[in-house]
Amino acid sequence: MSYEFSEVFLLLNEFQKVKFQTLKNELESFKIHPGQIPMLFIISKNPGVSQIEIAEKIHVTSSTVAIMIRRMEKAGLVRRVKNEKDRRELKVYLTEKSEKLIDKIFEKLKNFERESFKNFTVDEIKTLKKLLKKMLMNLEAIKNDETI
Repeated sequence: MSYEFSEVFLLLNEFQKVKFQTLKNELESFKIHPGQIPMLFIISKNPGVSQIEIAEKIHVTSSTVAIMIRRMEKAGLVRRVKNEKDRRELKVYLTEKSEKLIDKIFEKLKNFERESFKNFTVDEIKTLKKLLKKMLMNLEAIKNDETI
């Protein structure tokens, strides 16, 4: 059996690796890991969000979010507060430190996005978006069926 993947699949994988490394380098000065970015934006838009809600939004387990939140709390990026109504639930908020950083992070990400698409036409971007959505639908169907 030949274990070869399509060039498109390999390019998508390479894109993800380069994107991650570039963002990691770009955000190093902020002491923020690329995986923390979605969480910061979710918490920014939904102050007091629960760890369970974050997990649902970024499609990871609650225990993964708990570990990430603990690290972010140690870094002074978030704070957890017990829910007054349900003492078992923790609400997550940005700290003053991360509130000051969020606009700078967003600007870095927008610049990264601009640079990534600088040689694309508007039609090419629309086509890429359409194709990626189609691929995502296929993957969601596989995930929901759980058969590969």
